Amino acid sequence: MLYLISLNNYLLFYTVVELFSVYVAYVIFLIVWKSRNRLENRYLIILGVGYFFIGSVGFLSTLTFHGMGIFTGFATNLAVQLGIIARLLESASFLVAPLFLIRTGENQEGNSRTSENAVFAWKAFLAYAVTTAICLASIFIFQNFPDSYIQGGFTPFGVISGYMISFMLLCSLFLLYTARDRFEEDVLRLLSISIVLTIFAELSFIFYSQIDEASNVVSLLFKILSFYLIYKAIVDVGFEEPCSLLFRELKHREEDFRQKAFFLGDEYSHICRMIARRYLTEPRSMEEEDDRGEDPGSYRSFMQNLQGIGFQFSNDFKMVFIHGPAEKMTGYSKQNFLSGKVDWQEIVLAEDRPVILRKRKKLRLNPDFIVESEYRIRKKDGEIKWVREIIQKIPEKPESSGKFQGLVYDITERKMAEEALEKIDRIRIKEVHHRIKNNLQVISSLLSLQAEKFEDREVLEAFRESQNRVASIAMIHEELHESESTDTLDFSDYLKKLTADLFSSYRVGNSNINLKLNLEQVHLGMDTAIPLGIIVNELVSNALKHAFPAERGGEIDINFCRTETLAAKYGLSGTDKNCPDGEESTDGKNCRDYGSFRYILTVTDNGRGIPEEIDFQNTNSLGLQLVNILVEQIDGYIELKRSPGTAYIICFSNEKGEA
Repeated sequence: MLYLISLNNYLLFYTVVELFSVYVAYVIFLIVWKSRNRLENRYLIILGVGYFFIGSVGFLSTLTFHGMGIFTGFATNLAVQLGIIARLLESASFLVAPLFLIRTGENQEGNSRTSENAVFAWKAFLAYAVTTAICLASIFIFQNFPDSYIQGGFTPFGVISGYMISFMLLCSLFLLYTARDRFEEDVLRLLSISIVLTIFAELSFIFYSQIDEASNVVSLLFKILSFYLIYKAIVDVGFEEPCSLLFRELKHREEDFRQKAFFLGDEYSHICRMIARRYLTEPRSMEEEDDRGEDPGSYRSFMQNLQGIGFQFSNDFKMVFIHGPAEKMTGYSKQNFLSGKVDWQEIVLAEDRPVILRKRKKLRLNPDFIVESEYRIRKKDGEIKWVREIIQKIPEKPESSGKFQGLVYDITERKMAEEALEKIDRIRIKEVHHRIKNNLQVISSLLSLQAEKFEDREVLEAFRESQNRVASIAMIHEELHESESTDTLDFSDYLKKLTADLFSSYRVGNSNINLKLNLEQVHLGMDTAIPLGIIVNELVSNALKHAFPAERGGEIDINFCRTETLAAKYGLSGTDKNCPDGEESTDGKNCRDYGSFRYILTVTDNGRGIPEEIDFQNTNSLGLQLVNILVEQIDGYIELKRSPGTAYIICFSNEKGEA
């Protein structure tokens, strides 16, 4: 179609190609700029910012093209000069972008790198703005930019500029190849082909003596194909699979953590097998004790396959026999223990002793009981060791009555492996939360972009509500990523941030609405926190939108506490947790139902209230439908009090989380 247009109207063909290029440039800029706070690939930041100025100068070049009649008094030379500036900016962007990518490397943590990249985006924007302003000033103000086109063809400067642009693009292709491991294969291929087509377009352009000759169509076709491939590489893939391009670094770090966890998992299994072979070999036989009951020879058969410490305690847990590498494991000799100079309990860390004492007390009472304990000991040189102890009572005989025997062996290596695995798993989970939060924020950005296409107030409100719902979930994953715990969060702290964001979003034009929070510190699991966060989002949003019309002032109260806290506050006890005011609920149930739940959340406003004819549990409102569905999802109970104002009371438990 474009070729047929070029045969009949070259000006229209030229304008369509240039405007398409400008459109692609602006869309690339919008996608990258909207994601700059979370984007980790600096190559894309450079290209995204650069294309804003490439598109702007390209658009100006289109308007100055002869035949457009917009800029009168300027010859064809102006359009060519602006075109050269646009192509120089494009080639410089492709050349510089890989340098930042290679220099950045993988050394920074995800959070610090993304925040630094947001600042980097602004610095890049400023650098491009200054460069572009200087170039335009050299044409329009100082008029010292070299002539690029005279009647009859290009000047030497115009030709040299074309070759220089082609050379820069060729170098950028090489640099892109050196950083190929930082791109998905499809994206790398599209970017490479686009650069090659741009080189062909530039070389084709400088070979023609007349810029409006029909043969110049080839150069413009190369250009439109080049921009289309850039569109496919960044915009199309960015919309369809934002994680594969915009957050590829995060995905690779997660894969690296997974590989480390797999490796440590194998090492852990290997260590356990070694320990099992070395320490848990079953004794082949046991000789009878001699008359004294303390002859070490009676244990020779039992100990010959063991490298741990075998021992025998008297009835009051004083060591009467020890065999094995005691000095290697503890730093104390066997004689130190047998003489009573060192008591085994003394080398056990103080915080681990109570558990051992409780288990030994049980062992006294139950002769068939076998105690297995893992605790820490402090060696003579101060080094801490993890050990596992297995102890049992010796079968009752006159000569051994009340004695205990057992085995203790070193498990420090296993504990170190477990701690390493736990740390890797915790980091992996935090990275997953970080990735989910980023994805949700991308969705929120895309909703914002889509909303800009509409002017209908109801449609815009629907987009804003969707964004707030997505943001309420993203905020939970952000809290989990930043907190010490990986599966529970401080819900009271989360509610403060959520309500602050909602007030910022909705309270435009009405600053007379106040928020009052009375929140008890409670940690909830994700299965409860996410639905409850959306519930609060819907109830507070409804109050801000509908409860206070015509800039009417008022207050929204949110209370969140445990049921026992509420009971203590009003002097109730047991399961008799009736309403403090003794009122009946809307469905005939009173607050005695609250006693079966662990937490109570109330969202109250003193606004105009909900009309009596509206059944909040059977309504066309999507927000209230979500509230009822999510309350049921967390096995909770909700009731509505209509006077004065509106009060939602939600009771629930948190069986899967931690309180």
